[in-house]
Amino acid sequence: MINFTYTVRAFLAVAFLLYLPFITEAQVSIYANDLTVQPDETFTVDVTGQGFQNILTCQFSVSWDPEAFEFKGTENLNALFEDYPLDHFGFAQINEGKLGFSWIDFSLAGITMEDDSILFSFKLKTLQEQSGTQPINFGADPTAIEVADTAENILDVEFTEGTITIEGVNNIRNKNKAVLVQINSSPNPFTEQTLVDINFLRPASAHITIHDVSGATLYQESANFPSGRHTLVLSKDIFLQAGTYILKVQSEDFLVTHKLIVL
Repeated sequence: MINFTYTVRAFLAVAFLLYLPFITEAQVSIYANDLTVQPDETFTVDVTGQGFQNILTCQFSVSWDPEAFEFKGTENLNALFEDYPLDHFGFAQINEGKLGFSWIDFSLAGITMEDDSILFSFKLKTLQEQSGTQPINFGADPTAIEVADTAENILDVEFTEGTITIEGVNNIRNKNKAVLVQINSSPNPFTEQTLVDINFLRPASAHITIHDVSGATLYQESANFPSGRHTLVLSKDIFLQAGTYILKVQSEDFLVTHKLIVL
């Protein structure tokens, strides 16, 4: 079979989709996993899918902060994508922290895969030395977002970004003391409200904050907490939109983070 370049592949995918009617049905979800990493560590990010039923074409972009991470390559391409000899990845903007992905079934038969199957993985190396969190984002640059099925529907795709927590040089002391606080939330993910239980295993003067992935503070509370459980009742009203948010509990002795997902 002819081995098309990524550029030709992307052009054919877009041309193919122009013949499909535009119908938005939130049936497909794509998300990246959360990880905790160290400076100078090379790690793997899995891009996973749900709702892949009779899919004819799938394309989107993944991005990250190139000052925080160095791209080291792709791997684990799902076997259902390997039936065609086309190059699935676009690396033209990889130095900007942008990776394109594109696949199309020219047989028009479509593919179906189990929920939570890995679509592909990519490897990054941590460049950032200080502690913090960094998002793995999805978008339409450099490759436009398009997912279509055999019924000629262009599907609306729900993306959930991943969160990379970097345990940097200023977090070594905190790492061993994280057991002083335990955090659980239910339901999580949630749509209207969630209960967050923060269990202080000893009294602590602590600061509780909730941030979006850009670092903006949406909620904060400081107090001298006695040992025992402190419960937060969080309504969706404090969150700007659906997405991933980071709850932090911090004192002089520890820093503990917990991810909240709003649908």
